[in-house]
Amino acid sequence: MNTPDNPYKAAFEREKKARLRAEQLLEDRTRELYIKNQELEHNYLQLKKQQALMLKNEKLATLGMLSAGIAHEINNPLAFVCSNVETLKIYQQSFAALYEHCLSLSSLLEKEQTDALSQLIEDKDLAYILKDTPELIAETQEGLSRVSSIVGNLRSFSRSQPSDRCSADLVEGIHSTLKILTGELKNHVTVNLDLKPLPLIWCNPTELNQVFLNLILNAKHATIDSDNPTIHIATHVQENSIFITISDNGYGMSPEVIDQVFVPFFTTKPVGEGTGMGLAIVNGIIEDHNGRIKVTSQEGKGTTFNIELPINSP
Repeated sequence: MNTPDNPYKAAFEREKKARLRAEQLLEDRTRELYIKNQELEHNYLQLKKQQALMLKNEKLATLGMLSAGIAHEINNPLAFVCSNVETLKIYQQSFAALYEHCLSLSSLLEKEQTDALSQLIEDKDLAYILKDTPELIAETQEGLSRVSSIVGNLRSFSRSQPSDRCSADLVEGIHSTLKILTGELKNHVTVNLDLKPLPLIWCNPTELNQVFLNLILNAKHATIDSDNPTIHIATHVQENSIFITISDNGYGMSPEVIDQVFVPFFTTKPVGEGTGMGLAIVNGIIEDHNGRIKVTSQEGKGTTFNIELPINSP
């Protein structure tokens, strides 16, 4: 029974070798399938990143072109209006000098002429006009200065080369963004600022302004139903990083929403009111600047976004 020619033992050995080969083949195929699956998942993630980057660049380019176009169209008439008001101010000064000179000569006129002059001044209310005109011109110039500031902020917000990086003051960028959003925020939400001075960092200010814009608008929308809608923006420096905090007292988010908040196309807004790309773009921009963004939130209490960016140089 134990001889080498035993047919049962030979069959058993053949079956054992075949089984081992099948197991090895199955293991090899499983390993190959796992590697392929890992590659597929990696490529899928890369594709999502590229898609988010393309959408971000398209959105920034569109916003930049729109802002630059608005600034250009406003700037042209603004220039000649400012020039005309300045000329009007000179005219007013000339009129005031003439008025004073006429009054000084009134004593040399005949009584009838003096009475006629006094009657003209009273009928046309020239004394009041002379007093009120400088104030009107000053208020007009102040208004034009505000418009000019808005145009400057639009230009600052929409630089012609979004990919360019330069040394920038992010506190100035926050102020610029808030001025852009004045009409959106005014009479709707209170904005509290605690902006400590920040060192200049090497960054793309246009993209970071987009970050501030998205987070502030999200905070404003989150506080629509709040009794005292408030947005708090703070900055500070710690070691080799700068920190920017944007918080609100809105409706907050659940843990499930927080886990998905930076996922492209994820949104809690009704259909047609949001693309789900805003915070994905924000996250991409911060990561592109070697920074980090974290979110903490509690339903019914509010949400806080914390941005950390390295203090770097070119």
